[in-house]
Amino acid sequence: MISGSDRSNPHTDNVGNGVHTWFAQEAPSIVAGLEASHLIGPLTAATAWKLIAAGRPTEAVELVLEEVDESWRQ
Repeated sequence: MISGSDRSNPHTDNVGNGVHTWFAQEAPSIVAGLEASHLIGPLTAATAWKLIAAGRPTEAVELVLEEVDESWRQ
């Protein structure tokens, strides 16, 4: 877990909502970090930002991680 982030109580938060909340909170930082380090291209970054804005942070993280994974395979 990232230091300083809120910890969910597993007894009061259902799993699906907790996961979505985590992605909603962390996706912008993940995308920004990969974009700043040039590990993802500008088109992927722009698409990820659109997904985040549309309320689809999980898909945004999946997209950027796929590109990072592909870059390591080459």
